[in-house]
Amino acid sequence: MKLKGAIFDFNGTIFWDTALHDRAFDIFLEKHGVQLTDEEKRVKIHGQMNPDIMCNIFGDKLTEQQIQDYSQDKELIYRQLSLNDLEFAPGAEALFDFFKINGIPFTIASSSGIENISFYFANMQLDRWFSLDKVVYNNGTFRGKPHPDVFLEAAKKLGLKPEESVIFEDSKAGIVAAERAGAGKIYIVNSYGEDYSGFTHEIITNFDQVDRQLFV
Repeated sequence: MKLKGAIFDFNGTIFWDTALHDRAFDIFLEKHGVQLTDEEKRVKIHGQMNPDIMCNIFGDKLTEQQIQDYSQDKELIYRQLSLNDLEFAPGAEALFDFFKINGIPFTIASSSGIENISFYFANMQLDRWFSLDKVVYNNGTFRGKPHPDVFLEAAKKLGLKPEESVIFEDSKAGIVAAERAGAGKIYIVNSYGEDYSGFTHEIITNFDQVDRQLFV
């Protein structure tokens, strides 16, 4: 079956910023006297939304205001660190051009909030390929990964069934979410040297490795 569209996770997938997020969290957590190992970061942070992350770190007794304040503090640190390092993943721009030229619908499905999404649009000129009204981000109305909500909403915005879409994802929680969404194909983007031995999906390190024949 030919695939009709594509859904991209953003962080760690088309923008390889996992190390930047880790650095931002190190700075943020140091302010609060907390230290996490790399493995704890993978479990408690990677691929998840900030409300879940903050509860994973500080416990589930945080107030909504504390969650919001902590999240905004960390993301401000992250954006400041990112300003000088805003590069697309290898081959990503060429793949976007391919989709655009061939009229293949594609969008972003991210765990980031609107502040970061707006930051990316402004500083990476995402509007060359993406429409903000088609982008799915953390607006507080759906569950975070590994729940499939973000990908189901993205497919809906593209006017496609999940099984008609390919999903690109780097985090283990995101891969499980893509599986639960019923994606027609999943590409694992290995941007950070993760161990994906528990999955059978194709692993890429460059978007040039994506099989264009799946779509045309």
